[in-house]
Amino acid sequence: MGIIRSQSIRTSIITFVGFGIGGITTILAAKFVDPEVVGLTRFFISIALIVAALSNLGSISMLNKFYPWYRDLLPANRRDIFGIVLILCGIGFLLCTAGFFVFEDLIIRKFGTKSAYVVDYYFYLIPFSLFYLLFFIFENFSYNQYKSVYPILLKEVGLRVEQLVLYVLFFFGALALPHFVLSYSLVYLVIFGFLFVYLYRQGDLVFSFSISNVTRRLARRMITFNATLYIGAVIAVVSQNIDNLSISSRDGLSLGFVFEFATYISTLILLPQRNIVAIAIPVLSANWKNRDVSAIGNIYRRSSNSMLTYAVLLFGLIWLNVDNAFDILQLDDIFDAGKPVIFFMGLKSVMDMSFGVSSQITGTSNHWRFEFYSNLLAGAIAIPFNIWFNKLFGIQGNAIANLLSAFIFGLVRFSFLYFRFKLQPFSLRTLYIVLLGLACYWVAQLIGIANPWLSLILRTAVFGGLFGGAVIAFRLSDDVSEAFDKFIKSRLKP
Repeated sequence: MGIIRSQSIRTSIITFVGFGIGGITTILAAKFVDPEVVGLTRFFISIALIVAALSNLGSISMLNKFYPWYRDLLPANRRDIFGIVLILCGIGFLLCTAGFFVFEDLIIRKFGTKSAYVVDYYFYLIPFSLFYLLFFIFENFSYNQYKSVYPILLKEVGLRVEQLVLYVLFFFGALALPHFVLSYSLVYLVIFGFLFVYLYRQGDLVFSFSISNVTRRLARRMITFNATLYIGAVIAVVSQNIDNLSISSRDGLSLGFVFEFATYISTLILLPQRNIVAIAIPVLSANWKNRDVSAIGNIYRRSSNSMLTYAVLLFGLIWLNVDNAFDILQLDDIFDAGKPVIFFMGLKSVMDMSFGVSSQITGTSNHWRFEFYSNLLAGAIAIPFNIWFNKLFGIQGNAIANLLSAFIFGLVRFSFLYFRFKLQPFSLRTLYIVLLGLACYWVAQLIGIANPWLSLILRTAVFGGLFGGAVIAFRLSDDVSEAFDKFIKSRLKP
């Protein structure tokens, strides 16, 4: 956990700063920008994620899985795996671009009535998706150089600063809607350019397009790996974005943004996960290569413990103060529909965090075929559940569908790791953390003050103080305790 812990502290700070900027952007957009316009930008992201999953033809997973072999066996200028990735992604994106034209009529039929902006700005999706794909490729390449801080800085802070600037310019009339959408379609180009220059100056953009002996030796395994995981990965991405797509098609971009607004709040719970996952992947790959199951089990347990601790703390703070926050922001009544979404998506986030880096453990192991079957299962559950529950319950139905799907998916993955490797992340401390969170929540919710500002401050202080103090006092999380001890020692130094 040394590399993971040392980098995750810095990247966690970066991510929280970025989330703060994103929160400001989201709140300003909710108060001052047409929800249809903001919903359109979220629709762009959903499509770009799906296009990236289709376009990379499984090569990004292949890069993360097999790069340790290339790092150990070849000098940088003979490592051809990244050249292969670039070629496959180029071919894949050309095919997806053709798909934009082939499926244009279908998109018009599905979204033309409720989401007219999707039709008006449909072809802006092509440059947006291209630049997202390029950043995605080089981001993962940077992670495999054990350089995660700068790409995370660009993605979490740089991108959100761009979005904030664009919304401000649009609100004050400096950008008309067509110019705003055009500018938004180029936001990933900017951060990709910075990342490219960074890697070049670091001397990391050294690779080959000539087939190496390592590739020849691993070719059969790599092809099997790609062919097996690719379809599952695409289905997984579709299942993760089907909520926004189904809402935008059936209810319109405005409610799509309400769902996104509520989801964004609950996403705060997942912030530590994003950093730990990005840093853990190359470390887990190396441990699997060295067959160090003990080290993998240690990462599994500690990641689950620390991530669950953060999740319970953040979910408690969010749900305690959701009514206070809405009163303070004085949002339009349409956003009240998002409160149940915050609750169900918050529970989903807590559950996801409790499983630690289980997905990355299976994905980087020799049993990566399990990823294919589990992603198929996730898609088979999430896609129809979202469509069906949306018809029954509206946007909160999508949140319930996501929670149920995540529970089944997490249980299957947990069972596989337990029965195949005897790995499991839970202990009595897991139960203590959950019970402690419930007890602290019960105490804090007793504070009933009419003033939303004062209520928010007191509830936050009571819950945070009780929960955080107890976690440290009873040493319920090794990572939290070690970070606290390190902080105290640094303060006591003369």
